[in-house]
Amino acid sequence: MKKIEQFQIRKIYAIGNALGIVESGNGEDELHVLVGGATGKESIRELTYREAAEVISRLEALQGRLAPSKGKGHSRPGGVTPGQQKKIWALMYSLKACDKKPSEAGLGDRLCAVIRKELKMDAAAKDPFAWLSCEQGNQLIEMLKRYVESARKKGGDENGTEF
Repeated sequence: MKKIEQFQIRKIYAIGNALGIVESGNGEDELHVLVGGATGKESIRELTYREAAEVISRLEALQGRLAPSKGKGHSRPGGVTPGQQKKIWALMYSLKACDKKPSEAGLGDRLCAVIRKELKMDAAAKDPFAWLSCEQGNQLIEMLKRYVESARKKGGDENGTEF
């Protein structure tokens, strides 16, 4: 298998920095959680060329979801904050990492299903946070933490990662 190339490593970190999910020197930051959820690998340098391309694709999709809403969702008074959004996506990737078999539904669709079920609100995968308040963002984070904990217990994950 072809190994990850340097330009891919740079691109992963560049997009991660743009999204604000990289903490320098922290191998357990949100970028690494995303990489682990997508590939099962803890280190970006361990990725294959194909896995790196998949991670870049996911980061670009996430960047695309966040970028258009900056004018409205991010600055909407009382709305879900960018920090809450990053935490929610990190929890969704952690939840995905607990899947015994890959789900055919995308993370955005899965998140919308959680919002519909738990908050009784409609949401679109394109911008799932459009109608959520800051308080609802906190509620969603707490619900997702419970989902992840439950999935880890069912899957026998003894990772012990705390959120």
